[in-house]
Order: sequence, then C-alpha cells, then structure tokens
Amino acid sequence: MAEEEGTQQLPFVRETVLKKRKDNEEWATKNRERKAAKRQRRCHDAKGAIKRPEDFVKEFRNKELDFLRMRTRLKVRNLRPAEAIDAKLLFAVRIPGTADLHPQIRKILARLRLTQVLTGVFLKATEANLKRLAAVGPFVTYGFPNLKNVKELIYKKGRGYFDKEPFPLTSNDLIEKALGEHGVICLEDVVHEISTVGPHFRETASFLMPFKLKCPERRLRMKKKPFKDGGDSGNRGDKINELLEKLN
Repeated sequence: MAEEEGTQQLPFVRETVLKKRKDNEEWATKNRERKAAKRQRRCHDAKGAIKRPEDFVKEFRNKELDFLRMRTRLKVRNLRPAEAIDAKLLFAVRIPGTADLHPQIRKILARLRLTQVLTGVFLKATEANLKRLAAVGPFVTYGFPNLKNVKELIYKKGRGYFDKEPFPLTSNDLIEKALGEHGVICLEDVVHEISTVGPHFRETASFLMPFKLKCPERRLRMKKKPFKDGGDSGNRGDKINELLEKLN
C-alpha cells in the first residue's frame, strides 16, 4: 500500500499550458508595473500643471451655475410630503460627477455623509432629507431599498464607529458597547433597526460608516440627467435595488 502511494503520479499538464500560465503571470506583473508608473506620472504632471485664467473663470461659472440650478430646483419642484411616502427608508448613493462643486452643494453632501464617489448611506424619508436630496439631485441617486439589499449591504460591507475608530461588524461585543444603551446589541438588531426605521434609527445609521460600493461593469454616466429622463441621478424609487445588486 505504501509503495502504491509512493508511486502515485501527479496530474499531467501540457507544456503549452505551462508556458501560457508563465506568460500570463509575466504579462500581469508588467501590466501592474505599467499602471503604477502611469499613475505616478499623472500625479507628477498634475502637481506641475499651471492653470490658465480661462480655467479659473470656467470653474467659477460652473459652480455658480450649479448653485443657481439648485435654488431653481427647490423653488420649481413640488416635493411630496414625507407622510405621503409609503416607504420610510431611503438609500442614497453619491454618483460620479464634477469635482468642482459649489461650497453650498458640498456642505449639503457633507451633511448627508456623501463626500466620496460611490459611497452610500441609509436615510430616513423626512422632509429635511428629501429637500437635501432634491438640492443635490444631479450628484446623487436614491430610492427605496428592499430587505434583501439592506441585509447584504450591512453583512458584506458594514463597518461601524466605536470611540471614533472604525471596525468591521464582526463582533457583537463592540456593537453592544456602541449601541447597547439603545437596545441594539447584535448585528441582527442593526439590520432590524435600519430596515424597520425603528425609534433609534438615527443613532444606528450614524453608527454605520458610509458604505463603499464597487464600480459596476457599465460605469455610471457622468451626466447630471435625471434617472426618469435616461440618466443616473435623482430618485429611482424601487429601481435602486437593481443598481445595488450591481454595486454590492
């Protein structure tokens, strides 16, 4: 029996397959090095770049135009009252867009905790939040997530704060220390409080860090066109679940 085990042959692999594997590994290594060098070169060029006066004027005009459009949206658009909305839970995602934002728009995005592209947060459907989302409509997309996506987001990408330090949601002890006074002592309680928009939703949502989402295969368009007109921004309603399945 020992002799049979000692003479057992390894699985046969063709020489061409081995060569192909080696070539692929070498190509992958060179490709990583090439991309790293390209990123470094771009950073170096950006530091030494000199902006023309026309560029500063264009940036200023774009910022002011975004601010005027924000004020127009809030005046013209009739927002539905929060009481008329059946679903009380919203999930908002910061979509790619221009980096030259008006300070007022940047301030609203900071209040929503959507300062980075492709990050998302849970929000309660209040009049204040709906007004903020309408103000920064071209830079976010939002809708009503279902229970399945709420669970997957918290289980897969959930991270929380404790003593101003982020940590993955793998320990119920830390969750209890952070939210125990509100009756939230484990990960299932976090999911329940968020999905049902419970009495301590605000504390639980603030405890969760903004979710970092992956870029979908079809990149989100850089246009500020509303979703209802074929773009990516604004209110998606229940269609947000289709997007979350791609981003999660």
